[in-house]
Amino acid sequence: MRLVATWRRWAVGSGALAAGFVVALQAYLSLTRSQATISSFGVIIALFAAVTSLLVLAALRSEEARLALELRIARSGTSVRRSVLLGRPQPTPLVARLFSTRLGRAANLLAEDDRPAAMDALAGGSPFMQGGRLERLREVLGADAERATGTPAGLDTCIERLRAMAPIGHRESDLYRVHVHAKALLQRGDREGALELTRKLVTSSDGEESIYAIWLRVWFDLDAEAGDAVGWPPLTDVDLRIARLLARGHGARDLVAELEERMASVAPTDGQ
Repeated sequence: MRLVATWRRWAVGSGALAAGFVVALQAYLSLTRSQATISSFGVIIALFAAVTSLLVLAALRSEEARLALELRIARSGTSVRRSVLLGRPQPTPLVARLFSTRLGRAANLLAEDDRPAAMDALAGGSPFMQGGRLERLREVLGADAERATGTPAGLDTCIERLRAMAPIGHRESDLYRVHVHAKALLQRGDREGALELTRKLVTSSDGEESIYAIWLRVWFDLDAEAGDAVGWPPLTDVDLRIARLLARGHGARDLVAELEERMASVAPTDGQ
């Protein structure tokens, strides 16, 4: 399902721009005391509306792809990749500004521990980029901002918000939601919450979701509890390497060390 390029947002945006053009044209006719009527410009208005609707659709689809990429970089990119993204100039054309969101930028700023700048990005944005699944993504970012405080109260707030939140229905947004939830559990040292989330993720058909289950299983040594680990797929060297790569991208040195220690214990088995 789409996050940005929805039919409703396209219709509202196109209609608003077309209406603005009609109002501006009427104001021009009034100021110049022209004898022409607005109806005499019907062809021009129709042409403007058609072209504008195509531009709005293109802008929305472009923003959809950009936001998904930014969420992926915030979640699985390296610090260098995030820095490059954050150094890019913001959209300047009118249509691009009207149909752009800064949520992806906020996610990368939070990943880089720049909470003040992330809060500024969350506070801004176009009125067309409100409502729908974008608001639910904004809630995830709000929870991530609480996590970024690093305080016990902030971490608890983040965990409780995400625990109660249903899936958004947009893959990259949901992966980011799980990513933030797992990070908060690790920071808080919440073993019980980690076990609850792992039970949901360990059998996920989405391989990228299962990476976060690996983080939690290794850090909290959840496999040691045989009753809970029954039926869980065994950790392989490949799984652990992918999880380590993701952890390294976020500078989680202690988690990387734990993953490498587990890799050392499973590598001989995989080689048999």
